[in-house]
Amino acid sequence: MAKTDVQHDVIVIGAGIAGLVAANRAAQLGKRVIVLEKSKEERYLCNSRYTYGTFHINYTDVAADEDVLFSKIEACSDGLARKDLARAIAKDGRRLVQWLKSEGIDLVDLGGFQTNVLAPPWREGFGLNWRGYAGDVALARLEENLRQRQGRILRGTRARALKLASGGIEVATDAAAGAAKFNAPAVVIADGGFQADFDMIRAHICPAPEKLLARNGGTAIGDGLRMAQSIGAASTGLDMFYGHLHSRDAMSTVRLWPRPYVDEIAAAGIVIDADGRRFADEGLGGIYLSNVVARLPDPLGATIVFDQAIWDGPPGRGHTQPPNPLLPEAGGTLHRAATIAELAGLIGIAPQRLEELVRAYNAAIDAGTLHMLSPPRRSDRYGAWPIRTAPFYAIPICAAITNTMGGIVVDGNGAVLDQSDTPMPGLFAAGSTIGVSERRCPFRKNTSPARREVTSAFGGRYAWKNTYSVC
Repeated sequence: MAKTDVQHDVIVIGAGIAGLVAANRAAQLGKRVIVLEKSKEERYLCNSRYTYGTFHINYTDVAADEDVLFSKIEACSDGLARKDLARAIAKDGRRLVQWLKSEGIDLVDLGGFQTNVLAPPWREGFGLNWRGYAGDVALARLEENLRQRQGRILRGTRARALKLASGGIEVATDAAAGAAKFNAPAVVIADGGFQADFDMIRAHICPAPEKLLARNGGTAIGDGLRMAQSIGAASTGLDMFYGHLHSRDAMSTVRLWPRPYVDEIAAAGIVIDADGRRFADEGLGGIYLSNVVARLPDPLGATIVFDQAIWDGPPGRGHTQPPNPLLPEAGGTLHRAATIAELAGLIGIAPQRLEELVRAYNAAIDAGTLHMLSPPRRSDRYGAWPIRTAPFYAIPICAAITNTMGGIVVDGNGAVLDQSDTPMPGLFAAGSTIGVSERRCPFRKNTSPARREVTSAFGGRYAWKNTYSVC
């Protein structure tokens, strides 16, 4: 027999930063709050635990002027972001930072767009190192604050179903102690995306999810999205994800993720498939390329080709934790050859094919005709570097998924919308479980990298679809 607990004003599903921010704010306003967290461990894994912790909107300080931030969102999304969401996040950026600081969460200024970074920051070495840094510290603080406000976190309690009931919403759960039902006037879904659910990835993103690098906490399996959809909620953008390009060796070792990634090298050089052909516009950047690589017949068949100038220049060394020298230090494969023909042999491509490809690419740079290549190559976002300076290099790569971009459709108040764009009474969503575009916008190659930045701005928790991230 399922037990029923009705002594709550707000139920939050998920104890990442989105859930804990929502729960603390509700408790601060005098609401009785519980948080349902399916993981049992004290330091339960999630993307918020792994995060780098940088708050920004399209590489702009979240505390900047509202109109400036709104314009940034509009520009980088080609105007396809929901206007009410864009306006809400632009308005609340400064308020968010002030609130976090009032909660005892330390933020440091690392310069540039990293003006608000969770402390202590981690910016050294390679591999995964989250204990005692950034998100790990922030989650502990928010959990303690919630306890002091008489809120509760029920670990090992997985939400399974939602039911719209008279005067509120019923949440059915499973736990070691048995099934239970919780009722409240308001429910906030904040359990992340579906990046850890192979069936959903296969259905929406990639036919071979086992060939994607799980660059995430491994716990977001789409429960919230499925539950919301089952009671009529609308969803959007489920075919997009935020991720990076990594050494293919990262599939078998944590030493090579989340740092270093090789996006900038890919955007400077050329990316080829297993047959030695370019298949995407490198000038759109690593997040776009990750999505395209994931859709290849063999997502583990892509390789970046570049030269010494790229390796020694900003693409190779310009990041805080750059692939040069971290990738070889961590044991990642880096093919090196004196000629393009020799390099082709190392990566299993016909020498003549790779020589012709590189020759045509270099000629297009010289002539200013990159847009005439097949596929076209833009250079206004990421500059195209010629591949002429020996030695020449190749990195076998994989696509790494950090979090899904699409999800539940919400309005500027975080209210979940149904298929007719009407708020569903008492139901809200936050963080990576939401989608942020107008539903009319499908996955398109000319918007996905920009949409990466838009999703960085959104999320109710104002903090994870890339703004607050493991990136």
